[in-house]
Amino acid sequence: MPTQLSKMHKIKVVVDTNVFISGFLFGGNPRKIIEAWINKNYIFCLSPQLKAEILNKLQKRFLLSAQALQIIKDALDDNTEKYIPKKKISICKDPQDNFLLELAEEATADYLISGDKLVLEIKRYQKTKIISPKNFLKLL
Repeated sequence: MPTQLSKMHKIKVVVDTNVFISGFLFGGNPRKIIEAWINKNYIFCLSPQLKAEILNKLQKRFLLSAQALQIIKDALDDNTEKYIPKKKISICKDPQDNFLLELAEEATADYLISGDKLVLEIKRYQKTKIISPKNFLKLL
């Protein structure tokens, strides 16, 4: 079934670690965002730093098995567009979140989906709209 977004160009999206992990482990709106990625409703933009953060948090905080981590790693390797940000920025109140905006800029992402209030308050960075999972789903 065509969606509002699929009627346009294939959108590029950066999915924040918190949304990705919530989608895989807990459900709700983040799960729907992961399902939309699996169904290829958007292009998931990934950098080495985002991939490492996702896998590290899944392993250290949630104690996922090596087999489960490998499945997620393979999904990220096989179903994302890879980018290596060239420009360093310093915009986020939490400096550890700047890498998300660096990735969004490098990928010319249409959306950055986050549940982090400090990231969401930026609202837009260059051409990237920063949006909550709930608001992103309204577009699908």
